[in-house]
Amino acid sequence: MKEYILTNSEAAAVDRYAIEEVGIPGVELMRKAGHYVALRAKKMLKDLANRRIDIFCGTGNNGGDGFAAALELTEWGAGVSLWIVGNPQKIKGDAHYFYERCCQQKIPINVISKDSNLPADLKRLGETDLIIDALLGTGFRGSLEGRLADVIHLINQARQPVIAIDIPSGVDGDTGQVQGVAVQANVTVTMGFLKRGLLFYPGKRHAGEIVVVDLDYPAKAFSTLEKETFLVSKNDVKRVFPPIYEDTYKHRQGKLLILAGSAGMTGAACLCAQAAIRTGAGLVVCAVPRSLFPIMATKLTEVLTLPVAESAVQSLCAASIDEARERIEWSDVVVFGPGVSTHPEVTAAGLSLFRNCPRPLVVDADGLKIFKDRLDIIREIPELIITPHHGEFAYITGWDITEIRKNPIDWGRQFVAQYPCTLILKGAPSVIVSKQGVVAVNPSGNPGLPLGEPVMC
Repeated sequence: MKEYILTNSEAAAVDRYAIEEVGIPGVELMRKAGHYVALRAKKMLKDLANRRIDIFCGTGNNGGDGFAAALELTEWGAGVSLWIVGNPQKIKGDAHYFYERCCQQKIPINVISKDSNLPADLKRLGETDLIIDALLGTGFRGSLEGRLADVIHLINQARQPVIAIDIPSGVDGDTGQVQGVAVQANVTVTMGFLKRGLLFYPGKRHAGEIVVVDLDYPAKAFSTLEKETFLVSKNDVKRVFPPIYEDTYKHRQGKLLILAGSAGMTGAACLCAQAAIRTGAGLVVCAVPRSLFPIMATKLTEVLTLPVAESAVQSLCAASIDEARERIEWSDVVVFGPGVSTHPEVTAAGLSLFRNCPRPLVVDADGLKIFKDRLDIIREIPELIITPHHGEFAYITGWDITEIRKNPIDWGRQFVAQYPCTLILKGAPSVIVSKQGVVAVNPSGNPGLPLGEPVMC
């Protein structure tokens, strides 16, 4: 089953479907949520007897999950203290049911109101064994102020293990943005499915280890989603890579032509060619400006090198495409762009290829810059994959890079809706958007990948 990634509104819709259409009681969902949080606390502390656990609850459903966890942890022998930030009279519905049970079980409850001073006991928070953050849910947006901000500062200053329920308080559930302060968790136990804010920085940094627990949502609840967004798993990757049979040979394993390189930038062409070989391509041909051929022939021992016509500055030109035409027809996929430079003759080469490429085309790096003020060309290319980082994407679209970084999924979908192609928006994580608007998020990215600054040409 796909591991879905949901926005706040999508998560609420799945909840509503499960409760209203399927008839799963909301109290049961909250009980399960609290149970899984309690199990994670038990795993972290191992022996719960006489261990101090401080649970900070808000007045919404996130707080309800905290109350449910408090009941189980108390039953298992932990010394639980509840801290309610806000007016308990605002606790309603399923959360109120578990709050009342905590009162009946005489679990110590401390109320922190916006008008009161912080309790002196909070200064001893550094002596606790575990803190559970059940203050705010995924629906939070904006900047925390007042007592909530004060409490979160104290939680972070305590430097004790923290479990966040669903998402660390202060993190925007849709974007992962933090304005001001947010809980720094060691573990985030999120319910039913991933939330976007857990995957994108800085929210990802605040989440720590992410544990998705199964609340038995029916599969049909996810069929109501307008657009699919899911996490790429190892099984997804296995399904993409074709099996390698014993009687195969290199021509059956994929033939790739790469048009790349220019004076001073042969490294990009080499890295691209080597990556293609290492990911299983049977035959790789790297077409480079003729004067760079000796360099490439020396560096690439497993790749065929094709010298083609060049400009006066040792870059590709329109004649390069003409000379490579036979190999373009021969290939299964064509790549254009790594290290080609931004010389006007390179632009001429790119336009010649874009307008007459009979094979699936991947455009990367310098090749992407040709699309600046020419995005309509994308509609003329039958099978196109573009792979910009955030800076390159901002450059070719004219969109604000800050806004792209806040919400790469929605910006990516908006772009593909206007200019049908497959978009790989590189980052940590990378976002892959199909022509149909389906999004796959690759979680293997790290800060070493180029998120990109605005491109200057």
